[in-house]
Amino acid sequence: MPSLDPRTRIGHVHLTVSDLDRSLAFYRDVLGFEVMTRYGREAVFLSAGGYHHHIGLNTWAGRGAPRRLDLEDLLNQAG
Repeated sequence: MPSLDPRTRIGHVHLTVSDLDRSLAFYRDVLGFEVMTRYGREAVFLSAGGYHHHIGLNTWAGRGAPRRLDLEDLLNQAG
């Protein structure tokens, strides 16, 4: 499998989530990102180091959508 060039940088990502509060608890409380902006129960934008946002979490594709394996699950399985 080819690997990414080590100079590769990701500016920011947007993730569709089914449970905004659960996802926020993981990215903020476990990984340490800061909340920059929140749009009610629909979206939250998180940052490290004061950037406008590195991660956007939103439920725009459907709050309560079926849950898939996510980063938290993968970390728990590895731990």
